[in-house]
Amino acid sequence: MPMIISFVRFIFFSSIVVTSVFSFISIDPDLAKFLLQDKLLHMATFSFITFFAYASKFNVNRFVILLGLILYGLLIEIIQNYISYRNFELLDLLFDIFGVLVGYLSWKYLKKIYPSY
Repeated sequence: MPMIISFVRFIFFSSIVVTSVFSFISIDPDLAKFLLQDKLLHMATFSFITFFAYASKFNVNRFVILLGLILYGLLIEIIQNYISYRNFELLDLLFDIFGVLVGYLSWKYLKKIYPSY
């Protein structure tokens, strides 16, 4: 496996870990007021994760990656429903899904520019 693919996979798995940690920690109310753009953060995070999932060149069907990342977002929201200081938000899940789609489309666009990758 080329070194660049190893590095891209490291970024992908690291982003999954960081996203998971930040999804389950308690957020200070003052910080929550600062993060008014929470939905954009969901979209950007899932776009980033999706882009690097496809760039990792896993030997898996594209649809499986897409579905897996959507289920990951759903799992985060379900778990947050059972944490006293977090809650399930359907709008968060919708922006996660939108982020997955944006990340996929970004990857498709990059493949047009660099078809040899």
